[in-house]
Amino acid sequence: MAAKVAAITGAYSGLGASLSRALLKKGYKLVLGGKDPAEQEAFLKTMKRKPVIALVIDVRRKADCEQLIQTAIQSFGRLDILINNAGTWRMAPIDKITEQDIHDLFETNVFGPIYTSQAAVKVMKKQGSGHILNIGSTAAVDYKTSQVAYGASKAAIIGLTGCLRTELAGTGIRVSVFSPGGMKTNLFRTHPGRMQPDFMEPDFVAGKILRHIQNPDDEWHVVLRRQNKKV
Repeated sequence: MAAKVAAITGAYSGLGASLSRALLKKGYKLVLGGKDPAEQEAFLKTMKRKPVIALVIDVRRKADCEQLIQTAIQSFGRLDILINNAGTWRMAPIDKITEQDIHDLFETNVFGPIYTSQAAVKVMKKQGSGHILNIGSTAAVDYKTSQVAYGASKAAIIGLTGCLRTELAGTGIRVSVFSPGGMKTNLFRTHPGRMQPDFMEPDFVAGKILRHIQNPDDEWHVVLRRQNKKV
């Protein structure tokens, strides 16, 4: 059986890096994308197995998103799973969030997944198979203070997933969204005080996502909250 091919955005740190390592161990061929060349270089030094193709891309640009998918096809001939993991985070109340922050959040967290999905669907329809997996957040369903724009962007991802899932019914393409709670990633580097002792390790979350990927009968929206989180 031929190795499966995965394309992952935001792949060089945090959850993206953990997912990349987990899928590589499962025998996937990888096409990875991230916008920070320094993170890319550091991450690749930790990767000891091939085949891995690593690109520097910005998901806010449609051409970059198309390049990611095209590279998978040109290099490996197919695409079995697209993981839209790239994301950015801003914390500010509604009267403080800036126009630029709002644009950055939606262009990265929403427009990027739409652009990559547009390109991936064309490929997956021809194959008659594939999986588009979006990374959401509990901020979209727990309605946290000072996360108006971020929560709205992740709620949009959940809505996008539901609509795309309905639209692609019968095509052989699976569409799902995985919404984890707080993780120990560099998203919180600008607000280190928000990091909590019970935040989840990215490798732990990646393991849960891998289980979801391997279970095609799983629910289409999985919410993974911290163990001590009270809702």
